[in-house]
Amino acid sequence: MNKNTKENINTLNDSKEIEDKTVIMETKQIKNIEIRWALQLSQEHKAISWQYGVDLTTPTINISSGEKRLGWWSSKTKTISISSHLIKTEVWDLVLEVLKHEMAHQYVSEFYDNADIHGKYFKLACKKLGVHPAFVAGGKDYPERLQNFKGELPADAQKMLRKVEKLMALGQSSNEAEAQAASRKANYLLNKYNLQRINTGDDNPDIKYLTICHKKKRIESIQRALLSILKNYYYVNCLTSHTYHAQDDTVYKSIVLVGKEEALKVAEYAYHFLIDAGQTLWQNFKKQNNGKRGDKLSFDMGFIAGIEHNHKMMFEHTEIKINSDISLPVKTVRSLMEQNQRENQVEVSRLFPRLRTIRYGRHQASSGAFKEGFKNGKNTHINKGMTSRGTGVFGLLVG
Repeated sequence: MNKNTKENINTLNDSKEIEDKTVIMETKQIKNIEIRWALQLSQEHKAISWQYGVDLTTPTINISSGEKRLGWWSSKTKTISISSHLIKTEVWDLVLEVLKHEMAHQYVSEFYDNADIHGKYFKLACKKLGVHPAFVAGGKDYPERLQNFKGELPADAQKMLRKVEKLMALGQSSNEAEAQAASRKANYLLNKYNLQRINTGDDNPDIKYLTICHKKKRIESIQRALLSILKNYYYVNCLTSHTYHAQDDTVYKSIVLVGKEEALKVAEYAYHFLIDAGQTLWQNFKKQNNGKRGDKLSFDMGFIAGIEHNHKMMFEHTEIKINSDISLPVKTVRSLMEQNQRENQVEVSRLFPRLRTIRYGRHQASSGAFKEGFKNGKNTHINKGMTSRGTGVFGLLVG
């Protein structure tokens, strides 16, 4: 064997050794993160059992490798398996819905001696554990259930959202009267759509929920204050909670919006637009006025107060024509919103059965920063294109 041949063999051996070590390290990393996922799911199991007042034994949590079968319960081994594919590809809310579905199977196993798979006792267990209706039905693969939960909007809702998006484009106008008219018209369309939905006898609305997470450990005052705007004008109920981020292996504070899917899309867009706008306007104020750290809260609260002022203005007149449409009377709109909040509250109670109160941020005038924030808020109209989020309501949230 010549010298070059020996060197080539040594190089190949070294490469294989490096490759083997890399594979071992990657395998260890995967196992480590899966162990942490299993620990988190075990904690979630205990928390869900406490929230819904059920006395389930703590099972073994297994992270499986399958993609089609995303979860299952084994009564023989007392094990709940959750797919790593599900954890990697879906938000944690959906992982928890799958977990609760399997907990319902566990409930039937422990309290009804495995009486059925997806029958009467299983449905009772799902109700007991607050499983979302999209995850109750048996006989379908989990991927289909996920699509059902995230399902497409009805045609009339899509049509309404397209109109709202066009009005948001008009809201970018430098003409103040035109921008206000566009905002008012968009609000009118939301109200009209909800009135038509109720008049058609939709007594069983498909209420869903959406989690907004900024990957932070606290909820800022401007976020809490903004929730009151969304609740009062956008047909959603709002609360703060926490959510686990599987890739970061970290629990963050989060905001939960509850409502019909089309309302969630508009409210989420409005939320991000106003948060981004408020941050941009604060930075401008800070630069121009040498604003201090203590001024930010006052500016933010002023900004939200200005935004609320704009929305209240939409209710001042009850008989104004906009593009041949007449705005709905204030009493009608208030009744619509109250009924909507009652519908949403059913889903809130399912998600958070032990929740007692929901608090929102308060608006307090305390400084020149507040007044400047208020002025900026009054001059802000929700439209498209504020930041990279601004692909429009329909494109951003349906696509």
